[in-house]
Amino acid sequence: MIVLKTLLYMVSGFSFRNKNIFIFGAWFGKRYSDNSKFLADQIINSKKFQNKKIIWIGNESTWPLDGVNSIKFVKRNSIKSIWYQLRAGYAFVSHGYQDLGTVSLLKGAIVYQLWHGFPIKCIGADDPGNPNEGSLKYENYQFFLANSPVMAKRVKSAFKNYGANSENILIAKQPREDYLILNKDNVNLKKEIRRKLGIKNDQIVITYLPTFRDNSEKTFSFVKDSKREVYEYLEEKNAIILERQHFVRDMHSNTKGSSNGNRFVDLNEGIEVQDVLLITDYLITDYSSVYVDFIHLGKPIIHFLYDGDDYQKNDRGLYSNDPRKEFAGPIAYSQKELIPLLELSKDEFGKKRCDAVKNLCLNTSTSLIDLIENK
Repeated sequence: MIVLKTLLYMVSGFSFRNKNIFIFGAWFGKRYSDNSKFLADQIINSKKFQNKKIIWIGNESTWPLDGVNSIKFVKRNSIKSIWYQLRAGYAFVSHGYQDLGTVSLLKGAIVYQLWHGFPIKCIGADDPGNPNEGSLKYENYQFFLANSPVMAKRVKSAFKNYGANSENILIAKQPREDYLILNKDNVNLKKEIRRKLGIKNDQIVITYLPTFRDNSEKTFSFVKDSKREVYEYLEEKNAIILERQHFVRDMHSNTKGSSNGNRFVDLNEGIEVQDVLLITDYLITDYSSVYVDFIHLGKPIIHFLYDGDDYQKNDRGLYSNDPRKEFAGPIAYSQKELIPLLELSKDEFGKKRCDAVKNLCLNTSTSLIDLIENK
């Protein structure tokens, strides 16, 4: 199979490419979301990219029901998707070429690896279990996105086999960060998001978004495992916990919905995480880099390490020897410890957020769209 994929990739280099065709994909075709989606939105609305043909390649189940103006949706691995891979001058992915199809036909195209978060845990070749990741000929990208010098250093190491080097890593905000910054004060949008999710305007929203665990089977869910004191706290404060387990390991995909008197809601995959963040008052996470996005909203962040240091010791590893220096909020190790942290004034969370911004060097004001070539 590797030989066939390599051959098809090399042959695709003879295709005539059209610089006006931009193709996008995300999450192996299973989501219409992430940096790819928000960059496509920016390009559509930019005068710099007038007359470009914008193609989204993915599974039909992910396409928005009412469509999107100026975007043509094409089924992944269809004849049309193969044709657009061969014709596209530019391609943008959140994970890899697999976002666009089982086989890469992108030789000769300018491919941007946007990735899907800040590397807190080890990724790519830095993952001890995958030192050779990206070493095949068809696994190659021309540009890589990093939202800070710290991320750039990690991307260069993690994606070295994919072609990352000091010259082709673009330091700019992730498009999904741009979306949050643009809409942080958009009252009407927030009201609409709450309406769609059935959340009243006076309810406090606490969102729980954990990271993926490769090796640990100990996975926590508020929907399934909440103690009585947590429920009582939510009742007292008129608060609700929104939860979505990591895409790769969704513990309860067959039980989507809400429970415990509607104080705990299990979000389905069709809901855009960035929209959830916009209406979130408190974010609870662990080592997930979602908190790096959420920092831009200036709201409280709590790191819930329910399995203590087990993740650090037994999973794929972290870039920092002391991840607490990169955290953007206080740490709770149990549900009992969470409640006092939720009682803190919002001002008391500010210093940790500022420290994280400083330690992760999250101070770029550049948008990726300003760095993309348009020739």
